[in-house]
Amino acid sequence: MLNGIPYVLMFFSGFAALGYEMVWVRALSAGLGHEILSVLAVMAAFFVGTAAGAWLLDRPIRVSLHPRCWYAVLETAIALWAIALAMIIPKVAPMGAALMGVQPSAPLQWGVTFLLPLVLLLPATMAMGATLPAMDCIVELLRCRDRLVGGLYGANTLGAVAGTLAATFWIVPAVGFKQTQHLLATVNVVCAVGVFAFRTGRMRSSQAPARKAPATTATKRLLLTLFVTGFLGIGYEVMTVRLVSQVLENTVFSYAILLAVYLLGTASGAAFYQFRLAGRPFAPLLGGLLTIQALACTAGMWLLHYSADIYALVERIGPHNAEIAVALSVFLGPTLVMGALFSHLAQAAKHHPKGLGAALAVNTLGGALSPFLFGIVLMPWWGPAGALCTICLAYLLLLPGNRRSAIWPAAACITAAGLIFTIPGPFDFNRLAPGETVMAQRHGIMASVTVVRDDHRDYHLKVNNHYQMGGTASRYSDQRQAHIPLLLHPKPQNILFLGVGTGTTFAAAAQYKGLRVEGVELIPEVVPLMPLFQSGSAQTGHPESLRVFVADARRFVLARQCEYDVIIADLFHPSRDGAGFLYTKEHFSAVRNRLSEGGLFCQWLPLYQMDLDLLRLIVRTFLEVFPQGIAFVAHHSLGQPIVGLIGGRHAISIEPGVFNQRMAVQPGLSAQLNAVGLSSIYTLLGGYLGDADQLRNFAGPGPVNSDDHPMVLFQAPKFVYASMPSASATDRIMYLVRTLSPHVETILAPAAVDAEKARLSAYWQARDAYLRTGARATPVPDLKAMVQQLAGPLLDIVRLSPDFEAA
Repeated sequence: MLNGIPYVLMFFSGFAALGYEMVWVRALSAGLGHEILSVLAVMAAFFVGTAAGAWLLDRPIRVSLHPRCWYAVLETAIALWAIALAMIIPKVAPMGAALMGVQPSAPLQWGVTFLLPLVLLLPATMAMGATLPAMDCIVELLRCRDRLVGGLYGANTLGAVAGTLAATFWIVPAVGFKQTQHLLATVNVVCAVGVFAFRTGRMRSSQAPARKAPATTATKRLLLTLFVTGFLGIGYEVMTVRLVSQVLENTVFSYAILLAVYLLGTASGAAFYQFRLAGRPFAPLLGGLLTIQALACTAGMWLLHYSADIYALVERIGPHNAEIAVALSVFLGPTLVMGALFSHLAQAAKHHPKGLGAALAVNTLGGALSPFLFGIVLMPWWGPAGALCTICLAYLLLLPGNRRSAIWPAAACITAAGLIFTIPGPFDFNRLAPGETVMAQRHGIMASVTVVRDDHRDYHLKVNNHYQMGGTASRYSDQRQAHIPLLLHPKPQNILFLGVGTGTTFAAAAQYKGLRVEGVELIPEVVPLMPLFQSGSAQTGHPESLRVFVADARRFVLARQCEYDVIIADLFHPSRDGAGFLYTKEHFSAVRNRLSEGGLFCQWLPLYQMDLDLLRLIVRTFLEVFPQGIAFVAHHSLGQPIVGLIGGRHAISIEPGVFNQRMAVQPGLSAQLNAVGLSSIYTLLGGYLGDADQLRNFAGPGPVNSDDHPMVLFQAPKFVYASMPSASATDRIMYLVRTLSPHVETILAPAAVDAEKARLSAYWQARDAYLRTGARATPVPDLKAMVQQLAGPLLDIVRLSPDFEAA
């Protein structure tokens, strides 16, 4: 039984390591940004740290008489530094935004987002990199044999699978980042103590490594093979994740599932090697594994083309199951071979001068470089298919050149060529409805962006094959989302839009004279396509007063040292991975710090993409920072209701005379407002839902969304994955209308006359009656029957308020 303890310890060590990685990458991204370059740099820093630990600490461990003490010290160091990082990261990560500035160059951004995490994480990641060599040395003494790398590596990787899933699905959602790090540190301490549960004795002089000879040509080729296989393995992961993002839901759980399956396959391959292949001749087995690896990646590439069909086939039993099915189809075969291949190479490296630590180091270093080369260089140059074919063929170039393995290159080349040339077409997952036409398409390092025109000649923006950013059909609503907060401010001058998308909301600000307008968009491929959505053609340019920055919104707000009169946050899809950080208390506080003395912040929320519990969570968080916040509805839609939370440094109070004066001096603006139903003070304030006290009653007591505990990040996807939502969008907006009851005293300035107050109250009554009528209406195909059903209630609504033009 004691012989199994090393494998148990390696399991829990891997559990903690991947749990830390999931926490640190996301916690650091809150300050460094969510651009693909930032995310890859943080992951590379993690890999480089583990590679440095394996390279530098392997020999001291090997020559030590007490490797158990080394292992205990390593696990303890990880635990202590993780506890320290729980306090350090929230304070240091925002420094990255200040160092990079608003729109950093690629070298500056890469340098900061790589070096800052590298320095922060280095003590822990170096210790992580040395745990496998330390345990391998311990097991050699315990069992007097040395062919155990595959088993230890497999146990460690299997623990990583469990750590990935547990941290993402259960631990972090329950307790947040800080407490998760404390729990994982406890796991490290248990490993440190557990290593003394068995006795290994002292290392005998015959077992102590002799002074190693200079590296031979064979050693250099072995290390080169380890480096390249690490490079190609992570390259396959990066390319596949990037492509299947056009198929999956792209939530925080989507990536966890992909990573877990990738690691599970690797662990299974390592275990298979340990029990079935260890001890076989090196060169023939290496040739066979490299050939099978090339074929497995080619088959995975072929299955990748059909991932959308696999997803659709399994989706009927749940989106989670569909994501697992896609992950298994594209990852399981290649990663099984990857696990066996690495175990074979690492086992051989133990008998070469550089040792196991060097094998781990060069393999991990190759993995660290791979995301940049494949994700940022090779994919844009050669396209997804070209980059994946390069991976498949590169494995064949590593084949050993001796006679006993000469059969493998010929068989591999023939089979790989056959598979590659039978892949049916490019990796284009766009599914067009009848009458739809692709008008423009851009494949970038962050996303694939497509503009589609339907049979009504409306344009729609698709990002990674998902309709999440609107189009010309929603122009009415999009423009109102700009006009409402801009009109609530008496005299705005400097405006900031967080999220640009199609640019329709952003461009609406150009109708106001004298405004300086800035917009921030995360996805660079979206910006060149914005002109297509201006008047439905590509001929409309952007006014000079509008300026677009390609940057992460959170980092932009932290880095931009100026004040704004109005800040408008777009409809961020709450379930999209990373979007939850745009609803945290820390982000709202950063936005408040950028407001001028009388400034307003408006956060629009897609009520059709969230349930009421999630809305309550966001409202509680908003009111923590803007205690006098109010709520508006963007329009009178029941199918796609949009709610805005608006707050500032002071209570919001509207003077009708100021509004009327602005309309008188800007006749062009008045015409634009008429087109979107904002022709009077009554239509503007007609969307007012309730004040801060009513919002507090609606939200109730409970936690808030924070950087340490980003509950929206984990709660929002549940709405996406739910097969049967608890209520429809109509039910949710109607519940909100019933719960909130606007009063004129909380929105109109005291100078407003009684007649204005009476007309506004009547407008709200008509609005609520209009929504109730729509919710109760039964659609029928006969137009006359529909008119007869609605004519009476609509006439009653008009009698309530002649200002309510929608009726």
